[in-house]
Amino acid sequence: MKKINKFLLGTIQALVDFGIISNGLLGICFLIVGPVYIFTDPISFKLIGNNLTIELLLYFDILLFMVVFLYGCFALHNILDNINLQKYFAPANMVALRKLMFSFLVLTILDGINTVVNHFINVTAQVDFFPCGNYYTYFISLIICYLVYFIFKRGLALQNENNSII
Repeated sequence: MKKINKFLLGTIQALVDFGIISNGLLGICFLIVGPVYIFTDPISFKLIGNNLTIELLLYFDILLFMVVFLYGCFALHNILDNINLQKYFAPANMVALRKLMFSFLVLTILDGINTVVNHFINVTAQVDFFPCGNYYTYFISLIICYLVYFIFKRGLALQNENNSII
């Protein structure tokens, strides 16, 4: 069972690291190439009326999603590092869980706002790459992360109590 757990944790760690690297590279490319597409207009967002303001807001919104996603991935990476080092109820895990909860909260709020705004400008079904409608998933993830946070908080308190007795 230990080998299976070690394999699964290693696989999850590799996937999180791949997410950090790929999203970081994509973010850098989007940071450079995005303004070129917006201001030179070779491939503009024709479906949203070729409106520069909306295109800029969409650009910064996507960048914000990428930054928040990276922030959450780094927090998850820290938790996995501690678990791989068998530091389950470490204060660093509590900090990382709070960061992860914050990223899920921001993603929930942003996606909810985006869904409402996209509905009003009528681009919900037209812009495929835009992450709309995931606020339920982010919200459920936030709740699960919050519950895990309380389990870790109680485990840390029990561990500290046990250490003070000894």
